[in-house]
Amino acid sequence: MKTPESLASLVDYGIVQEVVRPLMSGKEAQIYVVLAGGEEYVAKVYKEASERTFKHRTEYTEGRRTRNSRDQRAVSKRTRHGRKVDEAAWRNTEVDMIHRLREAGVRVPEPIHFVDGVLVMELVKDAHGDPAPRLGDLSFGASEAYDVYQKLIQEVVRMLCAGVIHGDLSDFNVLMGTDGPVLIDFPQAVDPAHNQNARKLLLRDVENLNRFLARFSPDQPARAYAQEMWSLYESARLTPESELRGDYRAPEGKADTGEVLALIDDAHLEEQGRRRARGVEPSATNGPKPIREVVDFTKEASPQPAAEPRRGAGRPARPKRARGRAADERVGAKTPVATDGVAPKKRRRRRRRKSASEAGAEATARKPRSETSTTDAKARSDEPTAAKRRRRRPRRPGSRKTT
Repeated sequence: MKTPESLASLVDYGIVQEVVRPLMSGKEAQIYVVLAGGEEYVAKVYKEASERTFKHRTEYTEGRRTRNSRDQRAVSKRTRHGRKVDEAAWRNTEVDMIHRLREAGVRVPEPIHFVDGVLVMELVKDAHGDPAPRLGDLSFGASEAYDVYQKLIQEVVRMLCAGVIHGDLSDFNVLMGTDGPVLIDFPQAVDPAHNQNARKLLLRDVENLNRFLARFSPDQPARAYAQEMWSLYESARLTPESELRGDYRAPEGKADTGEVLALIDDAHLEEQGRRRARGVEPSATNGPKPIREVVDFTKEASPQPAAEPRRGAGRPARPKRARGRAADERVGAKTPVATDGVAPKKRRRRRRRKSASEAGAEATARKPRSETSTTDAKARSDEPTAAKRRRRRPRRPGSRKTT
């Protein structure tokens, strides 16, 4: 067949000799059967973000971080560069997860190459040498479906021990190979140590497996395997060989805080003993006081005593001054008012603001009108044109020029 544009670079590099045929198309990628080194492999070409139909992607990408702080800020702000970095991280996640799971003994395809965003990996085959079918496309008897179900539950346990939750596990993401089921499709896999949605995703994965079992063996009761393995994982007691019983029940009743308080008191007494051994006299400031009671914050808080009045709070409030009124009409005015209606304090302030030019103009204004006008007119007539321009007052920015 004609080489797709997305695989042209691999053919140019000599990694892929020939593209045999397309195998399947999913919601995230297009799968091709290719020849590499004389053997058949599959090449997974990821679709662009605008062409994918994967929903609620933020649930899976939470907690993922890049080593470059600049790239991480760009991803958080969803800039153009950040979207490119996020897309590259989405594709790299599957390669990283597959390598981690193979080291943990989980049955996943073996990765061969990862070039230009294209993953070349092992082609899982069935007993006849053909590409292995998906679990959802097969029919099973009740006992055979239960055996496959138990194997998948054990694979989920191994994945959780390796710090991986599939996030989209179902019977359509499992291939039935010659030696049993093989898990595929890990771009959305999450690390339970960094993702707050890990428990919800684990419960959903196991629930999808329960639906697969219910199709062929409806008499089998649905067991709480997911809750049990998550409880063991939280308490660091989950191992790949852990045998799940499926009869998990959530703890009921209130927590006994008396034992916790007793442990705190014992730790406090031990600390005091160590201080005495070092020759340091324990005091109230040297260590925490033992807790003797538990405060129930759900009850209504007791009324607090009224706070003491602040200093000067008993003084009468100063009346507000009314704007636009004469000084002698202001309410509660304490400063003496001059005859011209301007307070002496403000008059002194205005006097300080006067510049030298204003003082000269004021002195000129005291001359007789006739003498002043004659002198000014003669000075203006003898003044050069450039000086007149300099003497003009600059127009304020934004004001209109009047004619």
